[in-house]
Amino acid sequence: MPASARDGCDTIGGDVMENRRADPRVPVVLDVHLGRKVGNEVLAHTRDLSSHGAQVVSDRPLRVDEQLTFDVELPSTHAHLRVLARVLRHQQDKTYALRFEQLDAAAHTVIDDLLRAIAAAPAR
Repeated sequence: MPASARDGCDTIGGDVMENRRADPRVPVVLDVHLGRKVGNEVLAHTRDLSSHGAQVVSDRPLRVDEQLTFDVELPSTHAHLRVLARVLRHQQDKTYALRFEQLDAAAHTVIDDLLRAIAAAPAR
């Protein structure tokens, strides 16, 4: 593991930058449906998840600043979590950073519970 991953810093172009992320990302692969205002739904999967967003991989291109409906089935209950998300950036290849928007208290609770369950699960 690179030192930057251990000490909370990111390396960009050889320069070390402080990681200012308030909530840690939890690596997890979950199938997600991304609903668009116009056009067909996009099937994707998460690479990681935090209480404020997700990193997703999609075979279909997403537009930066596009608003989507992020719909994921919760593994424990098979209920669906549907929240608004905005594409922040296209990171690499088919990977995009999404920020959750307009989360109510119930959605925050569901996401936080999911993150705790993932963190507590034994490694495979």
